[in-house]
Amino acid sequence: MDVYMIRHGESQANRDGTHSGWSPVDLTEKGVSQARATAELLKKQSFDRVYVSDVKRAQQTAKVIFPNEPFVYCALLREINNTKMRGKSAEDMLKLFPDIYPACRREFDYSPLGWDCESRAHLRQRAGQLLKFFENERRENGFEKIAAVCHAGLLGACAACVLDTPTHNPPMLCDNASVSVLTFDGKEWLIKAWNISADKL
Repeated sequence: MDVYMIRHGESQANRDGTHSGWSPVDLTEKGVSQARATAELLKKQSFDRVYVSDVKRAQQTAKVIFPNEPFVYCALLREINNTKMRGKSAEDMLKLFPDIYPACRREFDYSPLGWDCESRAHLRQRAGQLLKFFENERRENGFEKIAAVCHAGLLGACAACVLDTPTHNPPMLCDNASVSVLTFDGKEWLIKAWNISADKL
């Protein structure tokens, strides 16, 4: 089974360099253009099912890439929950938490801030649940090709599960609207492709 994991296009928060978490942030015009390029990249692909994070920027991306295909919202595909940091830049957070924010940002774990943020461990656990969910879809429904529109943090956590490394160590960077392919052979997950985007082909 192949799972095509697609990061959302550039959001207003990406453009402005601010945190967003699960908040309803829109795509920029550039983000919409990136999604259109990814739609062209995937136009010859067909999927048994398309799953989409229920966070707004992922929904908007999916509507551009899969305009004529029904898709199913899946909360497991959400970004790490640091929603209470919405609109704050790294500089803002550094002023508020000069002693601990640098480590939180480096480790991609904002739970030590005490702002009810999701921990890195929980994000990785959620990524593991997502992979099990996809395995069940293969076993119960015979799905062999799935698309999933999601977020960079979740993608990094999925890669960590596959590689059996700590989340974001080493960092698995992925561009906006890029496609990464995870494959399951019935026994184990492998990374088949990573960070493919139309502007790199």
